[in-house]
Amino acid sequence: MKKLTILFIAFITSSIVNAQKFDDDVVAELSDKVCECLKSKGEITSKEQAELELGTCMLTAYSKNKKYFDKKGANFLEGNNAEKLGEQVGIKLAGTCPEAIPLFMLFADEIEDEMESDFYEEENIIFTGKITKVENDKFKSFEIKDENGRKRNVLWLTYVDNDQLLEEAVKGKTTYQFTAMELDIYDPRIGEYRNMLVLDRIDIKED
Repeated sequence: MKKLTILFIAFITSSIVNAQKFDDDVVAELSDKVCECLKSKGEITSKEQAELELGTCMLTAYSKNKKYFDKKGANFLEGNNAEKLGEQVGIKLAGTCPEAIPLFMLFADEIEDEMESDFYEEENIIFTGKITKVENDKFKSFEIKDENGRKRNVLWLTYVDNDQLLEEAVKGKTTYQFTAMELDIYDPRIGEYRNMLVLDRIDIKED
């Protein structure tokens, strides 16, 4: 059942790559039947329920007209046809079946949560120091000299907690505590990913 939902996740994240193209009539027939099936399911409130109902609807639609789909080269149980058919059906459903949209949103919410979780699992680096230079290239960055005399270049790419402190910090007269995330970021100048520090928050240094 899990394979039947890969396409819906892929569609939401705009990463679908179709290696196989099924007949448009096959996709339309299957999409129509799946949409009709979803109309009878009522409210679906969880990703697990969405996976179950989508898989059930697709299998039911195929089983009721198995000879037609097999004749068209769309044997649902053969190879990775379930996944590939699902990709095309997902695209069709998104444009023609309002009942499918809430299901896509359930998958999208989970992807967003996973991405945020992965993002914040990156190693955080905490240090105290003063901003000694501000650079405005493609992205704003700060050169920060920590209390050990080490200079660190930190990018300002995302929302920074306590960012109201930055106005005073850029004057370079006061020592603050900085929290930065160590991330691999693509550098178009060299065409490669580089390990860089991205500012996450700034705090008043505790005595």
